[in-house]
Amino acid sequence: MIVGQTVFSVRKGTEHRAEVAMAELQRLFGLAPGLRRHRVFRSFAMSPIGSALHHETCQAQLGDLHYVVQTEWTAADAHDEFLRDGAVGRVYVALASILTGGPFEVLYHTLETPQRSGVTV
Repeated sequence: MIVGQTVFSVRKGTEHRAEVAMAELQRLFGLAPGLRRHRVFRSFAMSPIGSALHHETCQAQLGDLHYVVQTEWTAADAHDEFLRDGAVGRVYVALASILTGGPFEVLYHTLETPQRSGVTV
């Protein structure tokens, strides 16, 4: 299994355009052979616990809106074929004018932990 994680940022005030593009991307995911699962996340705040910022500055520091698109594929070929589709390219073109960062995609292999008698080793 291959996991893809794409991150991109858009200017505040343009999230409606980003979410129209995300809806189209999710529609395309529904047609993609080899896609096992997908999820889309949108930022809403920065964690004062998980960052070096003080609580009162977290919201001010967030600035742009950040999206993460997480996908699970049966194989790298299925992922690559999906990205070659012209419709996917049009979604990225639609996002281009509002992006402040990305899209950046990282691909992962899962690290499976062996199980023995129902207990993780």
